[in-house]
Amino acid sequence: MRSTFSGLELARRALESQQTALDTTGHNIANANSKGYTRQVVNLQATIPSSIPSMGHNLTVGTGVTVQGIERARDIFVDRQYRWENTKQSYWSARQNNLNQVEELLNEPDDNSFSNDLDKFWNAWSELSKNPENLGSRSVLLERAATLADTFHHIDQQITEMQKGLDSSVRVQIDQINVAAQQIQELNFQIKRSEVAGDNPNDLRDKRDTLVDELSQLVNVRVVESRDATFKDREVNIFKVYIGDDKTVNNILVDDTTAYQLAEPVMTGADGLPFAEVRWAAGHPYLAGNTVSLGDKMGKLQSDLLLRGSGYDLVGGEDKENAYLSDLRKKYNDLAAGIAETVNSLHAGGIDRAGNTGEVFFDDGVPITAANISINANLINDPWLIATGSVTYGDGEVAQKISSLSSGWTALGGTPPAAISAASFGDFYGSSISELGVDVQQATRMAEGQAVLVNHMFNQRESLSGVSLDEEMTNLVRFQKSYSAAARIVTMLDDMLNTIVNGMGITR
Repeated sequence: MRSTFSGLELARRALESQQTALDTTGHNIANANSKGYTRQVVNLQATIPSSIPSMGHNLTVGTGVTVQGIERARDIFVDRQYRWENTKQSYWSARQNNLNQVEELLNEPDDNSFSNDLDKFWNAWSELSKNPENLGSRSVLLERAATLADTFHHIDQQITEMQKGLDSSVRVQIDQINVAAQQIQELNFQIKRSEVAGDNPNDLRDKRDTLVDELSQLVNVRVVESRDATFKDREVNIFKVYIGDDKTVNNILVDDTTAYQLAEPVMTGADGLPFAEVRWAAGHPYLAGNTVSLGDKMGKLQSDLLLRGSGYDLVGGEDKENAYLSDLRKKYNDLAAGIAETVNSLHAGGIDRAGNTGEVFFDDGVPITAANISINANLINDPWLIATGSVTYGDGEVAQKISSLSSGWTALGGTPPAAISAASFGDFYGSSISELGVDVQQATRMAEGQAVLVNHMFNQRESLSGVSLDEEMTNLVRFQKSYSAAARIVTMLDDMLNTIVNGMGITR
C-alpha cells in the first residue's frame, strides 16, 4: 500500500516547480527591456513514477513534477544568420560614411571646388592670350595658379588626415577585439565552472552572446559550441570563437578558456610613414605573426582598412579595391604632374617680354605631386617672365595653346601626358568624380539593403528570444493557478491525515 504521506511529497514538488516557473516568469518581465537578454523557459518534466503491488499485479503511479532545467529560448542558426548579416551591414555602413566624407572633402560641385579652380586657371590663360601686355591679366593668372596649387595641397592634406583617422580607428578596433576576446574567455571560465557544478548560468551566456554580437560589427564571427567529452554525467560545453574568413580554419580568437590576441605591428608605406597592420600576436598556436584573413567585405575593420590602404601612397599590388584613398591621391598626383608637365612644356617653348625663351611655369620637382606642386618663384617676382607668344610675347599664341589644354591635346600634337588616360584634364577629373559618385551610390544601396536584412533577422530572433509581456502575463496566471491547485492538494491531504490520525480508532 502506498504511504499516506506520498501525496504530500507530490504536492511539495508541484509547489516548488510552479514557484520556480513563477520566479522565472518574473525574471523575464523584469528584463523585458534589458539589452541582450534572452527569454528563459522552465522545462517541467514528470518525475520517475513509483510502482506498487495491487491485486496480484503492479501499478505505476505518478509522483509529480520537477524542474528539469531553465533554458534560454535561443536558435543557433538564427544567431549565426543575424551575425553574418550584421557583419556585412557594418562593412557597407562604414564604407558609406567614409565615402560621404570623401565627397564632402572634394566639395563637388561647388563654387569653391577643385573643378572650379581648374576652370579659372585655364580661363586666366585664355584672357592673357587676348591681352599679353596687360600686367593685370598676368597677376590674375598667377593668382589663379596659386589657388589651384593650394587646392591641390589642401586635398592632399585632407586625404592624409582621413587616412590617419582611419588608421586610428583600425588601432581602436584591434584593441576592442582583444578586450572582447579576454571578456569572452573570462565568461567561458565562469560558465564552465557553473556547468561543472550542475548550475545553469543563462545570464552569463547572455552576456557572452552580447559580446559576440558586438564583435560581429567589427569582423566576421563564427561560434562553434560542442560537448566537453571529459564530463560524462553532466552537460559541459566547449565554446570557440573564430573571426575573419570562414575558409581559414585556424582563425581562432577564443578557444574555450584560452584567448588569443591581435597585434598591430607598424608597416612603412611608400613615404616612410607608419600604418598599423592586423596580425595575429605571438602565442597563437597556428598563425602567429600572420596577417588576419578578414574575408570579403565583412565588418567595419575591413572597411576601414580597404579605404585607408597600406600606406599614404599606393604600395605594390594595391589599387582602388584595397587602397581607396591611396588610389584617390594617385589620381590627384597624376593630374598635378600632367598639368605641370604640359604647361611647362608649352611655356618653355614660348617667348617672354624680354624676347627670351620661357622658363618652366611650375617648379619641376621630381616627382611633381599634388602635395608639392608650386609656381616658379621667378615668375611670381617678375610676371613679365611669363611666356605668352611663340614669335613675340605679344602674339599670345603660347597662352592660347595652354588654355586649349582644358578641352584636349591639340596643342601637344594629340599626345596626352603619360598618366592621363582621357580626352582632356577636365574629362580625367570628371571621370574620377563620377566614379566616386557611383561608389557612394553602391555603398548607400548596399547599406540600406543590408539594414533591411539585419532588421528582418533581428525581428526573427526577437520573436523567439525576446520577452513578450502579453505572453509572460498569461504565464503568470497559468503558473499561479497551478500553484494554487497544488496548495489545495496540501489542504486536502491535511484534512485526510486529520481524519486518519484524529478520527479513526476512537471508541465512543
